Amino acid sequence: MTLKDIEVIFVDDCSKDRSASIIKEYCKIYKNFKYIKLESNSGSPSRPRNRGIQAASAEYILFLDSDDMLCEGACHLLYSEAIKNDYDIVRGYLKVFKAGNQSFYMNRLPREEYENVAGIELIKNLIVRQSTTVVGLYKRDFLISHNITFDEQIRMGEDTLFLSKCYSETKKVHYINECIYYYVKRDELHNVSSTQNYGSRELNDHLAVWIGARNILKKIGLDYYKLRLHTGFRAALEYILNFSNGKIPEEDFKKLRAFLLENKYIIPKMKLNQRLQEITNAIVDGDYHSFVINTRKRILINGYDLKFIKPLVPILKEKFEVEIDEWQGHDKHDEEKSKKLLQWADVIFCEWLLGNAVWYSHNKLKHQLLFVRMHRFELFEKYGELVNVTNVDGFIAVGLYYYEMFMEKFQIPREKMNLIPNYVDIDRFRRNKESTDFKYNLALIGALPSRKRIDLAVKVLDRLLEYDPKYKLHIIGSRPEEIQWLWKKDEERNYYEQVYKKISDSPKLKDAVIFTGWQDTSEYLRKIGFVLSVSDDEKPESFHLAPAEGMASGAVGLLLKWPGVEYIYPSEFTVENIEELVAKILDLMDESKYEEYRVKGERFIRKYYHISEVANKFELLIQRGFLRRN
Repeated sequence: MTLKDIEVIFVDDCSKDRSASIIKEYCKIYKNFKYIKLESNSGSPSRPRNRGIQAASAEYILFLDSDDMLCEGACHLLYSEAIKNDYDIVRGYLKVFKAGNQSFYMNRLPREEYENVAGIELIKNLIVRQSTTVVGLYKRDFLISHNITFDEQIRMGEDTLFLSKCYSETKKVHYINECIYYYVKRDELHNVSSTQNYGSRELNDHLAVWIGARNILKKIGLDYYKLRLHTGFRAALEYILNFSNGKIPEEDFKKLRAFLLENKYIIPKMKLNQRLQEITNAIVDGDYHSFVINTRKRILINGYDLKFIKPLVPILKEKFEVEIDEWQGHDKHDEEKSKKLLQWADVIFCEWLLGNAVWYSHNKLKHQLLFVRMHRFELFEKYGELVNVTNVDGFIAVGLYYYEMFMEKFQIPREKMNLIPNYVDIDRFRRNKESTDFKYNLALIGALPSRKRIDLAVKVLDRLLEYDPKYKLHIIGSRPEEIQWLWKKDEERNYYEQVYKKISDSPKLKDAVIFTGWQDTSEYLRKIGFVLSVSDDEKPESFHLAPAEGMASGAVGLLLKWPGVEYIYPSEFTVENIEELVAKILDLMDESKYEEYRVKGERFIRKYYHISEVANKFELLIQRGFLRRN
């Protein structure tokens, strides 16, 4: 059997990629290829398959989804068996490929359950042993004469009803002990499959399918509930746990409870783990609150100095259960507390690639997802070499420059790297300016350590004061002498003493540089016109959030071109050197030009770095992780 002997029908369910144009080109080459486009996207495989059945002219039909591949020789194997004894259905088994080069066989029957077994007994074994996928070959006349189609109102479980109808109308069913399909599980971050959502519709589909399958199979003396309900119900519980995230409505919870109470005998047969048992207990007890809490994802955030991640916590708590394991140092923590929280968590987020990432990567449990978020500091520490990379599901870099550097230094596989930027709580920062003179106020948010180059910010101010004495530089954050470990370093202390001397020796600078200490920056930025980033290009920033916060506040953020800045901020907000920075500030004193930059900056930050947008990226990362696992 060759390709020319097979009729191939492509049903386009309104795809949005280039597949349709590629298929049309193949249809020009192969006369046995047909292309059909549906009027609108159906949301499930049912309508495309039904259209394919109607359009087919071949004797037998085989279904292939976009995530399926046929094994070499599969069509010949299935067809040869079908015509040998005029079978209506021929089934085989399949191989599943998951992310990370994982693979396994499924739907394979033991020899004693198919050899010298036929009719109702074989059908019973297929129902018990095989998932309800449509892997196999079906005689077209058989489907047409018995009006067997896929239920287009069902999005989840349509295969179960289809197979139940098939099994109820024929005993001419055969199984071959051959792998005929490859099923490739996809996990693209921006291609969230419908199987990653489980809500009211999916739950009601499952209930309808179970009831429908039982009614259909009664015709041939088989009880679907006794044969397979425990498997189907457990699968539904896993869908609820992995993909509902506590969003099953109470009305549907009551339906699920009523169904389970009628069929309580399946509970021991499901062999539930502790978490699924807790969910089942809540269903049986009618405790909806406990059900919701137990079906929401449990996220554990851990690490030392959580200032960058804590603003995200309230948003995450709207959708997830969140706990914090705050460490006392880079590798110092309450281990008993960490162990207890580890047992609780579904998802572990390590903030910083430090001792916390090392500990969790060596102690995480098999079912858990572990993500490590990296900034810049960790690239020059030892901990990245001690992490168990195999146990980490994803590393997160906040900027592309360090994305590549982390990957290279610590030998992190590219498929485990993710780029998710830092974020700004725009609504907190957007406030009216205090006065009309705010453009004369420059700010440096965080001037420690010396690589933040406060000396360059002072130099910018010194040049601007030649044009107007109203300019001021506000240094927001701790002073170096307040940080014991930093002040003990001779190089750092000498650097800051020289900066202090330059300021104190200059009559125009000493009253124009204001050390504010740490402030509520969202309030303090009301008086600021420009937020600067003048960091050292030899030790560049990973992201530098300060200019973004400035833009969100209605100020203009301006940055020297340190390596990687081009991937984070638009080019019009970056300059080559101090002279250009001074010239840019002077030019933007023009009201209309300043307003143009202010609006551009705020729109850019709102589009790319809004905290809710970044929170969505974290949620998608979690969804992808659970799809890989399941």
